[in-house]
Amino acid sequence: MKKIFLLFIISNISFCAIAQEKQKHTKRNQDGVLIEEGYYLKNKKTDEWNFYYGNGTICLKNNYKNGVLNGKSIRYDLQGNIIAELTYLEGKITGHQIYYYPNGNKLSEGKMINEKEEGAWKYYNINGELMGYVKYKNGIQLNEKTK
Repeated sequence: MKKIFLLFIISNISFCAIAQEKQKHTKRNQDGVLIEEGYYLKNKKTDEWNFYYGNGTICLKNNYKNGVLNGKSIRYDLQGNIIAELTYLEGKITGHQIYYYPNGNKLSEGKMINEKEEGAWKYYNINGELMGYVKYKNGIQLNEKTK
């Protein structure tokens, strides 16, 4: 009886360990082009997920924890240029954010707290030259300073 019970416990532990492994996910469009890839853990998105435009060019890289956006998110235009580097914490855009022109120069950068602008945001022209600042408090613009 002890051997049967022990065998039952070992087989259940093995089953639980397998059920908690990451599962690779890929999705393709009707032309066979990869449009989505990532991992699930316990039926929730986890770690890095990549999303692609219909032509196969990278569109978005997101990081997930327990199915919720968490960490860096990078967005790309149709040519594959980075247009935004965003940070999420438990599904909310929070932390340092950077937006780019298609030529790769910064457009703006600043801090977000719980999806609202906070502090001084810097704004640049298309040549990468600093054009000014806008100060925010809890998402409300307080003042603006231009060069």
